[in-house]
Amino acid sequence: MSRKDEPKITPNKDKQDYTCVTFYPDLKKFKMDILDDDIVSLLVKRAYDIAGVTSSKVKVFLNGKQIKVKDFEAYCDLYL
Repeated sequence: MSRKDEPKITPNKDKQDYTCVTFYPDLKKFKMDILDDDIVSLLVKRAYDIAGVTSSKVKVFLNGKQIKVKDFEAYCDLYL
């Protein structure tokens, strides 16, 4: 985590305003071969957390599918 690479910024061919963030974990650094189920579940929860606490204008996608959480109340309903 002390080393960082330059970001790879590519032009948007669709002419739509959006930002796409892609995460590639450094498995070797954490002495892992694959992401175990617990880590994957944590990352999925974090994606739902982001969808629940950001503006309804923000669309959050996980594995190519939009997370349909329109506001914080809907996010809280997921846990009730």
